[in-house]
Amino acid sequence: MIKNTDLYGGIFMILVSLLFYSGVDKLNEYSRLFPQAIIVLLIASGLGLIIKSIKKPTIATLFSIDDKKSFILVAVITLAWVLLFKHIGFVVTSMASLTGLLFALSDVKNSKGFIKSFIIAGVLIASLYLLFSKVLYVPFPRGVFF
Repeated sequence: MIKNTDLYGGIFMILVSLLFYSGVDKLNEYSRLFPQAIIVLLIASGLGLIIKSIKKPTIATLFSIDDKKSFILVAVITLAWVLLFKHIGFVVTSMASLTGLLFALSDVKNSKGFIKSFIIAGVLIASLYLLFSKVLYVPFPRGVFF
């Protein structure tokens, strides 16, 4: 199916941003400042994509057979991550999920590709953990393992 991907991307981005915005009111005035700024930027980006879709659209095939498999795999991994990170722990589930996502979406599907995905995920998750827990003092959900 050939579609204007900029139009669909812009609409999707705005809808997701509005969904996130509905949850911001639960935060206190200091905690909501950063999420609100990011949401405004996402909405502006979505509007930019919609404007681009009118002026110079990107027309592409959506959801070819290979893309459907990848889409379902990404959705399953992401859902498992969201459902398990409070029980198992943020770091462990994020490491496993990101490794799985990187490997599933890579072109190289062998042990070398898996090790590369694992190393990239490890560096990213360790960096995020150190930044948020040790520098910004943001508590992470802790589970059985970490």
